[in-house]
Amino acid sequence: MSTPSLRRVILAGGRGFLGNAIKKQLSIAGYKVTLVSRKAGEEDTISWESLENEGLPETDVVINLAGAPILDLAKPWTKKYEQECVDSRVKTTQTLAKLAAESKKKPEVFIATSAVGYYPTSLTAKYTEDYISSASLDGWAAGLCHKIEDASAPASEAGIRTVQMRMGVIMGRGGGAYANMKLPLRLGVGGPFGDGKQWFPWIHLDDAAGLYQFAAEEKKVSGPLNAVSPHCVSNGSFMTQIAHAWWRPAIFAVPAFLLNLIGKDRAAMLLEGQHVVGKSRLENRKGGERKD
Repeated sequence: MSTPSLRRVILAGGRGFLGNAIKKQLSIAGYKVTLVSRKAGEEDTISWESLENEGLPETDVVINLAGAPILDLAKPWTKKYEQECVDSRVKTTQTLAKLAAESKKKPEVFIATSAVGYYPTSLTAKYTEDYISSASLDGWAAGLCHKIEDASAPASEAGIRTVQMRMGVIMGRGGGAYANMKLPLRLGVGGPFGDGKQWFPWIHLDDAAGLYQFAAEEKKVSGPLNAVSPHCVSNGSFMTQIAHAWWRPAIFAVPAFLLNLIGKDRAAMLLEGQHVVGKSRLENRKGGERKD
């Protein structure tokens, strides 16, 4: 990765698991990171209201991570919450993309956060960034990802280098999917989702944060970027490896009918998967560092 020439970042959704890691990564690399917040007046923050009233302050990079957590099981999967999950991603992406496009001094790069749910689920297919899915035929997650990526269009149409980060399942200590898996597996009562044969396109938290810096600095990168480990495995294999690290079995599968109780669309994200490959990253000499 080249020495950073970009120094100022506007980061929306920067208080979550991934956002904190990205802020830390970029701060260490010498960036000044300003968080977009609902509240005004906090240090190194700017409110959504200020952005909409005063426009985007001069910056080099805009990153959007904002979005209500889809797999927050404390939230019932109602039509209202489903719409909140959509709007909180699509509207914030669209707002920031428009503000970037309207800026007198435009940012160098705009990074929207989509997901590997863009691709249809399959046990046999392997997907790179070249694959074009159907927003209407490939499931709820694919439809949402299309809306997010389409919402970034004002930035690209204004000549801003635009990246759509298609994020895999983030694994790391202190949050994310690992936090939900940890307790049952350590107690020896965890296991795969359903039959466990579905692909599990994961990425380590540190590598995910590093990819945002890579996308900010690598001028050849634009369009979709698959944020996944090069070591894609099945859900069953992944669960077994984690359990074995604690000398525990992973034999208690979570049945599909039970998962469907959290909402069909949410359950599909756990029971079905995609074998996703980061072709764009490899072509631009950015590999997935972790094998563990």
